[in-house]
Amino acid sequence: MGFEAQESVEVASAAPVVGQRIAEVLGAEKATVTAASPDGLTVDFTTRKTLLSWELEGRIAVTPLAQGSRISLVLNTHHNRPAAALDGVKNAKSAKKLIDKITAGL
Repeated sequence: MGFEAQESVEVASAAPVVGQRIAEVLGAEKATVTAASPDGLTVDFTTRKTLLSWELEGRIAVTPLAQGSRISLVLNTHHNRPAAALDGVKNAKSAKKLIDKITAGL
């Protein structure tokens, strides 16, 4: 019973390039990939637990566009963790930070 956060952004890079960048960022963040499409354009993952927050579950989907790609991210509190009053705010902040890290390298 967490609070889902969503972020979406369009970038000028081709979908395969974006998919590679997502893999790099998730690796650097030490996230665990729980499922991925063969082309790497849809990735389900779990973030790591830190001193200040529980794990988050997320999905990133890359949609090819005529001029670049759209990155869509959904983050939510891990299903095995208790919900808290500020989960919505923290999840939105985490989603924005992750999208920013992905787009910074494109």
